[in-house]
Amino acid sequence: MKRHLGAVLVASLLGGISLSGCEAVESIGKSIESMNWGPKTAQPQNAAEQTPMKAGGVPMVAELPANCPQIKVLDDLANITQFTNPKSPRSEEMIAAASFASLDANCSVAPSSVTLEITLDFEGQVGPVGKKNQSSEANFAYPYFLSVITPSGQILSKDVFALSMIYSDGKDMVHKQDRLRQTIPLMAGQAANQYQIVIGFQLSEDELAYNRASAK
Repeated sequence: MKRHLGAVLVASLLGGISLSGCEAVESIGKSIESMNWGPKTAQPQNAAEQTPMKAGGVPMVAELPANCPQIKVLDDLANITQFTNPKSPRSEEMIAAASFASLDANCSVAPSSVTLEITLDFEGQVGPVGKKNQSSEANFAYPYFLSVITPSGQILSKDVFALSMIYSDGKDMVHKQDRLRQTIPLMAGQAANQYQIVIGFQLSEDELAYNRASAK
């Protein structure tokens, strides 16, 4: 099943930065849609449309010092919802869903690298189908990615992680927190804040279409 990072083809994967517990990805396949990544002083005009909103209308972007890379969760990829029939999603046929609830990070800039400690909070909900099939415990796993974008807008690395949501004792909703560490090497003359880190769920075509339809 094809899973999407966006809609513009990428010619090649420039390089990889390993993260503990990650699944190595040899090829990106598709890049983030219509994103002209650059320094924080030159953000795309439609950046707000590409950034999911927390409760209260606050974009899901990590609050970091100006000399650090920007970290954000992509709007279209901030949720994943699974149905019995993905091509014709109906609420009564929902299996389970997960979404990014919050994003936090710390940044440490050195002369030749920048290291980020990233904290991600997730919320999960089991649907009617998942609940019906639930005995004493139900376990659902969802892939999500972290990509580093270079100053020129190329994808430097992509790492994929598995988010596990376990429902027990009749619970309909669960909370999960993941902590990640990302180190980006800096070449001579490069500034850490010229890089971007983007995060989202690894979605199928149907899952992406559902998110976009729900946002309208």
